[in-house]
Amino acid sequence: MNNLNNNYILVLVTFFILAPISIRAEYCAVGKIEGEVCTGFVIESCKFITVDAVKGDEGKLYTVKECYSEVSEYNEGKGRCWVNTKSKGGGALSWALNAATQPEFFHKNENGEYEEMDVEYITFKCVRR
Repeated sequence: MNNLNNNYILVLVTFFILAPISIRAEYCAVGKIEGEVCTGFVIESCKFITVDAVKGDEGKLYTVKECYSEVSEYNEGKGRCWVNTKSKGGGALSWALNAATQPEFFHKNENGEYEEMDVEYITFKCVRR
């Protein structure tokens, strides 16, 4: 009975030591962060553009954060992360939600001016910490 209690305690201690490590996992960008920008209506043309800034609540531009506590998709083999920034498939509800909560991303053009980008997701090479 004493060995059973000791094993039980060892399992619990191990769990409480290791559990916070998995909870605190972060996905951090390695290199540039890109967004897919599509143009056109019936026939769309899409390309990836570097995301240089995001607009804050007070209207100021900030650099895009490099580490995320969770991502929409993580491909360990490719070392790549995706973060969805738009709600999809809900029709008018998705449109309203996106209008209210969609982050405003910006790209710095060749003239050094910031241009707003309409992206459904951002993607980047990443490492899981």
